[in-house]
Amino acid sequence: MERRLLQIALAIVGLVAMLFGLSGVLFGTSLAGITVGVTLEGYVRFIKGVLIAAGLIYWSAIPQVEKRGERIAVVTFILMFGAVGRLLAVVGHGFPTVGLLVSLIGELIVVPLIWLWHRRLVRRGALA
Repeated sequence: MERRLLQIALAIVGLVAMLFGLSGVLFGTSLAGITVGVTLEGYVRFIKGVLIAAGLIYWSAIPQVEKRGERIAVVTFILMFGAVGRLLAVVGHGFPTVGLLVSLIGELIVVPLIWLWHRRLVRRGALA
């Protein structure tokens, strides 16, 4: 049962990552109501493309979740490391959008909890 719940959680987190990523790739900074130059626009769309990839990697872990701990850990590390950059921006400049707050909650709370949950289930042998 817990294996199935973890798979559902990975599916949801992967879907959210891909939706946030896709919206950013397609619409760039215009979603935040700002206009920037092509360089910054390119950075934003690149990072959003990385978010799509993170979601796809989470999805790829679903079928054999018990064997995909390293995959889950790497994506978790990447997202948390990126969130530290976001957090530094917030400390320096404040919250510009609700979307940024939602992203930080996901990257600094939800994603690590998924990773910790996976590790706990593996240690207990509950992912067999």
